[in-house]
Amino acid sequence: MTEPRSAVWLVMAGIILIGGGRRLLRSWRASRAVERLSDPDLTVADIEAAAEFGRSGVWELLRIFSTVEPGPLRDATGRALARLWKEDELVAEEEKALVRRGFTVSWRARRRYPRDLDIPISITVRYDVPFLDDDPALVRAGDLQWSHRIMGARRAALEEFSEWRPGPVIASFPIIPGDFPTIGPHRLVLQVKVRTAPTLSDSWEIDLPHVPFPIEFDPALKLDAILTLSDAVRDEAMTTAIRLEPPERDDTSATGRNLAIGEEWVIRRPPQLAIETPLPSDLAHRISVELEGHPERIPAGGLIVSGQGTAGATSSTQRFPIGPMAEGVGGAIERPGPRLIRLHLSADPQLGWSDPDVRSLWPGEHATNWVEIEIIRR
Repeated sequence: MTEPRSAVWLVMAGIILIGGGRRLLRSWRASRAVERLSDPDLTVADIEAAAEFGRSGVWELLRIFSTVEPGPLRDATGRALARLWKEDELVAEEEKALVRRGFTVSWRARRRYPRDLDIPISITVRYDVPFLDDDPALVRAGDLQWSHRIMGARRAALEEFSEWRPGPVIASFPIIPGDFPTIGPHRLVLQVKVRTAPTLSDSWEIDLPHVPFPIEFDPALKLDAILTLSDAVRDEAMTTAIRLEPPERDDTSATGRNLAIGEEWVIRRPPQLAIETPLPSDLAHRISVELEGHPERIPAGGLIVSGQGTAGATSSTQRFPIGPMAEGVGGAIERPGPRLIRLHLSADPQLGWSDPDVRSLWPGEHATNWVEIEIIRR
């Protein structure tokens, strides 16, 4: 040790031994973590541990992601691969495979409709790779851009690919029953392509598998099939939960909102329809307005409150604005000033069928309480 040259050699030998030992230990740990991925008792913690060792477990993680059923293990595997992708441990083909296998589509629509339906049907489709979120340690949802088109809807605008946008994507569109003259079945087909955003190192674009959704217009299915049976207890609960509320005195948010009545008059700070949920049945009702002293009701749009009866639903008050009111009314109003107003709700099965979340439509009609309003000139 008294010789400088010997000291240098000893220090270098120590560095080599320590560094080599650490690499050997890490290699041993990586091998153990990858072997653990083949264990039938695989856990989320095992998957997360394998992602600590770079490409060592990529092929096993891809195998698990392709074979395991949807659930916590598959989500954990997807997140582990998204982390390796963020760290540039995946090649382009592996990135594409992850997106293809993780691509998820959810349609919100009915499969069967009455043939007599003659109002637009609302269709919604949502697609994304669900395990990609906003975690900065992973490839995020915004790091991918999506474009889609809908085939089979018989609308030219839907058959053109949409603009590129980050995921997840929710696309809503109407279809017209009269555009489908035959009973069916008919198919709507979602076609999606995806590309990497400039935030990622690899640049690629792929077409994803087409996802069909069948619909049928059944002549045996009647419009009133969506109506629930009339029941005194249910009717009382429904009517009790629906009321007309004037705006709060200190509510400045409604100060600038007026409701037009014809071409000459408006209601200043109109009341709102308040509904206590959950309800015993769904609402899909047409609204009409009754003004004190005016015998004819004024149409004022429709109201849908769906998804009632869901287990675990909490009580809340939902408020809905009135209107817009039908044009060509207001002739019965001769001068401004205070008036009484109330709403009438009438069940509309056509409106109920147009929303896929309406399952049991309350068949009753309801007249709300009277509320005082102020009518002024425009």
